[in-house]
Amino acid sequence: MTVTVSPPVRREVSVPRRVRTLAGLSLVSLALLLAAVLAGAASTGAGLRTIGHDAGPQVLATTGLYRQMSEMDALVAEALLLGREYGPQQQADLTAYDQRRLEISESLLKAYRLALDDPTEQRTVEALIEGLGRYERLATQARLLDVQSGHTAGRPPAPVVQAYQRATDLMHRELLPKAYNLTLETGTIVRRAHDAERSTTWLAGTAVIVIGLLALVCLLALQTYLARRFHRVFAPALVCATVLGAAGLVTGAVLINRQGQALEEGKRRGFDSVLTLTRARAISRSMHGDQSRYLLDPLRKDTYEHTFLDKARTIVAVESTSLPDYQSKLQANFQGLLGGLTGEDRARTFAAYQRFQQADARMRTLPAEAAIKFWDGELTQAYESYDKVLEGLVRRYESDFERAIDTGDGALETLWRLVPAGLVTGALLILVGVRPRLREYR
Repeated sequence: MTVTVSPPVRREVSVPRRVRTLAGLSLVSLALLLAAVLAGAASTGAGLRTIGHDAGPQVLATTGLYRQMSEMDALVAEALLLGREYGPQQQADLTAYDQRRLEISESLLKAYRLALDDPTEQRTVEALIEGLGRYERLATQARLLDVQSGHTAGRPPAPVVQAYQRATDLMHRELLPKAYNLTLETGTIVRRAHDAERSTTWLAGTAVIVIGLLALVCLLALQTYLARRFHRVFAPALVCATVLGAAGLVTGAVLINRQGQALEEGKRRGFDSVLTLTRARAISRSMHGDQSRYLLDPLRKDTYEHTFLDKARTIVAVESTSLPDYQSKLQANFQGLLGGLTGEDRARTFAAYQRFQQADARMRTLPAEAAIKFWDGELTQAYESYDKVLEGLVRRYESDFERAIDTGDGALETLWRLVPAGLVTGALLILVGVRPRLREYR
């Protein structure tokens, strides 16, 4: 008798393998989705930390350095110009001088920390520290000669002016250009971080979408195969895993995009605006100092008038041939550092700036003694009103900057907390969903 041995049923042997394969692909795709989300979160989070918490605030501090140094030199000129009958006001200027010196020390410390990886920037900071020491010695010498002279309000004696000339020359020819270059150098750190993270954010978002769609395809393929092979409706556990995978895809892509938008808004609408307006405010303070120096040193009045005009054109650019021509041609259609302002901000700032320039024009038509009184009164008030407008804009843009960074930080925190938990739960549900089917073949 011939015994016929039936071959094994290959289809039934292949079913568990197919289920395991589809389940494995689903698990791997969810793992890849989780990795893409976490990588994107880590990358954009690093950009937010650089711009919002590390380099960004320190760069803004170095921008303030230029204004603090300009103001320090202007305060020396004002104290020398006031004379002995303005003793309390002189003392107030010297107190403000000491405060600016403290602020400069703090700004230089921040700049040095930021430049730890760049020897060139370190040397710039060290040169500024050394140069400021020399400036203080010269300014102290001028102040001592002024006290010894006991002059009344107005131009001090020639030895006082000569001592101050050496101090202000050092400030404007050596120290202020270095402070400005330091801001440019440290600003490149933020620009590089922004450019790098912008492209990384786009790649991370694209990777999350592609891998997330692949995970959904694998999960749907697994459920479809199980439903057709076992003639059952979809398994609840696998349906929940698919929903969690879709939620991880959407949530991860949305939150990474939100981080990218926060990074972009913080850089362009916050950081860049604060940087530009802070620079405009610093140059404006230096212009007000040029007015003091114009009155203090008659031998250099033409030089100080020319530097005043150059700085004015930087802030509000108008085609002109001389300072009187510039001041007569001021109009709302201008360029320059303040040219990026729009709407009410532009109109309000320009009106305050124009009043400041009108007061300056009037001062230059008065005799020496009357010009000094006008400078100490109406002109200084016009400058302070203009400076308050700039200060308000800076504070508002700083708030916008901080708000954008907080939004990005919030998105990052939500992403780290929700997406990994959802995808890990989805992976566990895949195992729960396929286990009963595999047990049927044991």
